[in-house]
Amino acid sequence: MSAGWHMMSSEAGQKETAMQPDPQPDDAGAADELMHPSYWLVYGLPWQSDSDLAEAAAAIAPAMIARDSLSRDAFQILGCADLYARKHGSPVVFFSDLTRMFTTGGTSWAELGVDWETALQELQDGPFPALLLTISERAHIFICNPATRLLLAGPDGEEEATDAERQRVRQAIASTLTADWPPYLQQMIDTGRIRLAD
Repeated sequence: MSAGWHMMSSEAGQKETAMQPDPQPDDAGAADELMHPSYWLVYGLPWQSDSDLAEAAAAIAPAMIARDSLSRDAFQILGCADLYARKHGSPVVFFSDLTRMFTTGGTSWAELGVDWETALQELQDGPFPALLLTISERAHIFICNPATRLLLAGPDGEEEATDAERQRVRQAIASTLTADWPPYLQQMIDTGRIRLAD
């Protein structure tokens, strides 16, 4: 991860959304679940910059999204992400992790009948809280590329990317989201863009 990596917050959608977390014994528990989700799904956006940094990834908290409001394809992606997060215990799941899992298992989103591009667009355009991440181009590669063997071109020639570097990218994003998600969501609540369901 490059030293200049950082995150900036942006809102996805301007609609007011009622969040309905799993039942909690009190309002404080519900608010805490919103502020500190069990995991985030992170997916890459098109790289649209000539610089080393770009707002080129988005993070959503799948537990906050009412599944009955989604298409079958988006529902399937979030269901896979839920299973992956539980199995691996990671606070950040890259969409490419899911694709990699299927590829390694000899299948694909298409073979499963899932239009992943339309589903990600639905999640991006929906009235769900999302943080846009400003990342380095190298981090973007790890977020987007599901390959199990990844060769990167650098100033010293080709080098094989390691899973350790992929994990460092994941940890940096998890640290940033852990710090920045609660104030972002509190601002959404305070300005009425999100309201807790009664």
